[in-house]
Amino acid sequence: MKIRRILAALLLAASTAGAAAPEGLVGQTPSKLLKEAPAFAKAYSATIKGQELPEWTERLSVGFPAEAVNVDGRKFVLTSACNPDTDCQDERFYLLYDPADRSLTGFFFLPPALDTPGDHRMAFSRWLGKQPTKAQTAFLMERAVLDAQDPGKDAGKLPVADPAK
Repeated sequence: MKIRRILAALLLAASTAGAAAPEGLVGQTPSKLLKEAPAFAKAYSATIKGQELPEWTERLSVGFPAEAVNVDGRKFVLTSACNPDTDCQDERFYLLYDPADRSLTGFFFLPPALDTPGDHRMAFSRWLGKQPTKAQTAFLMERAVLDAQDPGKDAGKLPVADPAK
């Protein structure tokens, strides 16, 4: 009887920890997630393994804090990192993490140059990791396009990871 109570308590604790996972990641920078959230780091490593990406994507040293988002009725954690050499105005990597199945959908976005009509760089944007649903695709595309319209709006608030750590 005592063993059953202990097992029930352990199961309850495990299910509660899983439900709280998104909130525990919220507010963390991408580089901190790589260092301190093992499930996120593992999903990220699997997502970029074998991909040809710029060097800055290895550490995600410049990025925006994670936020909880709902897409199609499900909870996800969204964060993004950007190219520090261009003040985040050239390349951005959006990461939609699903804590329920510990998977990641990545969207490497190349915004069009707003001062160059006919720029087709956006066509070279690409998806990585778990195949996004239509709702996830629409959500990430909309977010990327909105950010591209005002690329410097949050640049002054970007946390930069200490490269020595």
